[in-house]
Amino acid sequence: MSDAQPTEPFYLVVADHSLRVFCIEGPMTDEQPWQIAARRAREAGREVVCGPSGADPNALAAECRRTHNLAGVPPGSIVRTNR
Repeated sequence: MSDAQPTEPFYLVVADHSLRVFCIEGPMTDEQPWQIAARRAREAGREVVCGPSGADPNALAAECRRTHNLAGVPPGSIVRTNR
């Protein structure tokens, strides 16, 4: 049996600052696929970043709108993971 503690599901902000949009992805327990997809987008010249993350998707969305003045778009519309 593993000693690792189970990870609680969370939501992740994915933002494209060049287009001034964000989406909330999740719930998930591993953000690595999204970080890889964001890195590939940056390598292609886009301003895509991941984070912050949290348990409440509505709070994350409100924070993005208030702090960064970004518009919300549907999940999966900024980057997609290779699952």
